[in-house]
Amino acid sequence: MDREEQLSRLWDDIVGEMKRLDGGDSFGIDTYIAPLSLTEDNGETLTLAYPAGTLIDWVELNYEDRIVFAATKVLKGARNVTFQQVDAPAPAAQEAVPAAEEKAPAPKATPKRKATRGKGAPVSGLNASFTFDNFVTGGCNDFACAAAKACAACLEKMPYNPLFIYGGPGLGKTHLLHAIGNAILAGHEGAKVLYLTSEVFANDYIDAIGNGSRAITEFRRKYRKADVLLIDDVQFLSRGAKTQEEFFHTFNALLGSGKQIVLTADCPASQITNLEPRLSSRFQQGMTVSVHLPDLETRTAILRNVCKQWKSEYITDDIVNYLARSVTRSVRQLVGACVRLVTFASFAGRCPTMAEARQYIADIVRESKGGTVTVADIQQRIANEFDLRLAELTGPRRNAAVVQPRQLAMYLSRKLTGSSLQEIGAAFGGRSHATVLNAARKVEADIAKNPELAAVVKKLAAELA
Repeated sequence: MDREEQLSRLWDDIVGEMKRLDGGDSFGIDTYIAPLSLTEDNGETLTLAYPAGTLIDWVELNYEDRIVFAATKVLKGARNVTFQQVDAPAPAAQEAVPAAEEKAPAPKATPKRKATRGKGAPVSGLNASFTFDNFVTGGCNDFACAAAKACAACLEKMPYNPLFIYGGPGLGKTHLLHAIGNAILAGHEGAKVLYLTSEVFANDYIDAIGNGSRAITEFRRKYRKADVLLIDDVQFLSRGAKTQEEFFHTFNALLGSGKQIVLTADCPASQITNLEPRLSSRFQQGMTVSVHLPDLETRTAILRNVCKQWKSEYITDDIVNYLARSVTRSVRQLVGACVRLVTFASFAGRCPTMAEARQYIADIVRESKGGTVTVADIQQRIANEFDLRLAELTGPRRNAAVVQPRQLAMYLSRKLTGSSLQEIGAAFGGRSHATVLNAARKVEADIAKNPELAAVVKKLAAELA
């Protein structure tokens, strides 16, 4: 088998893994990933060739991380990705777009992107598309963004370490991580910035163990020589005790050397199930910030920013307003819906009608409206309603100002989620299933006696559901 055929088969395996991870929904992959081809794998970087006319900005923004993740699973080792333009047109991507006109103008080809790395620095794994300039702020994320900018601006004199950013999926945590790294590389030539997910860290460690002491030494050198370590989805570290131990020592080595660490997770460090207490305490010793669901105004601003980035005059205010009101649970879904319509408009050479807009993003709207509320969603909503910090809601305090909101959050968690009593208790600081059950019964009894409380509970349940 020659090299070209090997690379072709490897790419088929990676695309197949992407489809498997997406649960079989292959529309986007068939549309945007099919025109790519794997031309090189040097052990560190996969080089993907794309034909002229490919919407490579869209691919990088929405699929680069997923390509890296799928490649890591197929190759059982971390890879960076770079894109290189070739001269051939991209008919497959054009044909896959619904209702494209035969004579529709193709979008302009985008230039090849330079690798995101400082002089003398290792491959960073950063996505150049994620910057502070195109991160839209609002009440849901402005404090988190300010903290991220402070980290990026003060590399030699860190304001807090580590920075821990938490929030639900698709709300901008990964964007902020990449923005920090890109800003540091732009302002500090030669800085060694390393971005990866906790699963990549775990896989790297497992591979190193299997390859002997020299591989372990190389593994430790790779991570402990970084100037900035950016770890996404750190909650997945809790799956392995040995991986946690190794990360504990990596964390201490970096902190002891005055290096910056930024972590993201889907919940506060104190709520990560099975995370060792010594790691949890270290994650909380710096600054913890959160990102929440954006309000209508912020969602509208995000959509207008997407249209501006894509230089699209086709998306009308009516469509923007429809998107902002219909896709509410994830910024990633919101951006994806907008770019899908921008793509259609670019190929069709006209603005989609409202009926067409509804048709082309119907699956995203259904998923957004049908999303399952989580215990973390409920905790955040209750904390906001009663002006509490999440740490108070899940902590040991038992004063009246905290107990009733905590019981109410447990009650709603039992009513609105599929979580077991044990899972709910664990999310509230490790409380027992009996405590959760008693809290739910207490709220039910209070609702029966107190119409005002019943109205509040009804309002909160309706908003969350």
